[in-house]
Amino acid sequence: MPHELCLEAVKLGLVKFGKFKLSSGMESYYYINFKEATMVPSYIKRVAYEIGLMVRKENVDALVGVAVAGALIASYVGALFDMPVTFVRSEPKNHGLGRDVEGDVRNLRVAIVDDVLTTGGTIRRAYEALTSSGAIPVLAAVAFNRQQGGGKLVKNLGLKLVSLCDIASLASEALKRNLITKEQYDLIMSQVVED
Repeated sequence: MPHELCLEAVKLGLVKFGKFKLSSGMESYYYINFKEATMVPSYIKRVAYEIGLMVRKENVDALVGVAVAGALIASYVGALFDMPVTFVRSEPKNHGLGRDVEGDVRNLRVAIVDDVLTTGGTIRRAYEALTSSGAIPVLAAVAFNRQQGGGKLVKNLGLKLVSLCDIASLASEALKRNLITKEQYDLIMSQVVED
């Protein structure tokens, strides 16, 4: 059974079922907008707490959020667990120091934090920016794993993957609770890739 916070994401409208076009151009039978979770402080604090429990077990020195939603989640986790937090920009600044990564992360074991994992491209970009900055990425922590190949890429980078929610268990529970039809369930599961 998925974590109760995953089912609550459906009730809050953070996960919607239907037919959607993703930013990658892919078509999906559900949509996740975890960025809006920050508009519900009581919810995002509980999400951050659960992610923090998973991250804390991995003996990391700092959290590195992926801009923008990952940075917001990492900030909550860092505040709750008294951990240093920084972020990776979506692209280097073209002014000032021109950095990808804010802060001195050299020789720090870091967890990359993001809201949603799909193909893993965002995590890979963060990983590359961090290793170029001298950090030692050891973990990718996401609120939601879409199970569309990103997990495999994360593991190929040598990172451990932890996630609060995954689409297969959420779809299964949504079907049991009549939140989606059998046809919607089958369409969702047709997009699941083994990680």
